[in-house]
Amino acid sequence: MAQELFRSYRRLFPFKLATTSYIYPDYLIPNVAKLAPFFDEIELVLFESHGQDNLPDEEQIESLRDVRLQQGIDFNIHLPIDLYLGDADEKVRTSGLSTIKKIVEMTLCLNPSVYTLHLEQKNQGELEDWQSRLIRSMEEVCGWSVDPKRITIETLGYPFEWIEEIVRHFGFSICLDIGHILVSGQDLKCHFEKYFSRTSTIHLHGVEDGVDHLGIDRLTDSALNLIMDRLSNFRGTVSIEVFSIDELKRSLVTLEEEWRRRPS
Repeated sequence: MAQELFRSYRRLFPFKLATTSYIYPDYLIPNVAKLAPFFDEIELVLFESHGQDNLPDEEQIESLRDVRLQQGIDFNIHLPIDLYLGDADEKVRTSGLSTIKKIVEMTLCLNPSVYTLHLEQKNQGELEDWQSRLIRSMEEVCGWSVDPKRITIETLGYPFEWIEEIVRHFGFSICLDIGHILVSGQDLKCHFEKYFSRTSTIHLHGVEDGVDHLGIDRLTDSALNLIMDRLSNFRGTVSIEVFSIDELKRSLVTLEEEWRRRPS
């Protein structure tokens, strides 16, 4: 049986510490209820858009509101990753926008810190055409009732330079996903140097043998040192983006040990 957490990490760091809503092999609300006493924020993971069971209904939203009020927990929303806002098929793009808008509207009552968005590549075609379609999609997103800074665009497996100007133009923030950067062989130091000032959220997880979303104890010493140096000046949300209690507990131990080694 998976071990529970016994120690609160709330307000332990200058940044807000979060983890995902799928740590225990259970549904969304039980996960949130179990995790809320221990974290500043919870990343509500809505990775898949297909099927009614994958998105919260009105009753679940009300339950999340209750937990937020009773436990004093904040949320951020990870939007589905199976949506393609730069797709060459207009129906695919329109459907993706409709799904995202629905989620944003139903969760605004939770006052999430950010909505994390993947600008995934599928049926992309030429790079410039894909970028043009993304721009049209982002124009629509900016027409919704949410501050563009609360839309955070996540680093994926392709060079962020491909969408950097789009993110800047619309005033979106950036989600630096440490695991994605490392597993795709990109330069973590360069990402920090270029994008840290516009970063609202950091997804922190380890990488080993080409697999990410592992505990941060799997990160190299050099990567950990670089990350910890940056976190000392970070005031956004750091989400330990793992999906099991064992990976989470190892990550928390590593994070606290590394933090204590930092100069005060």
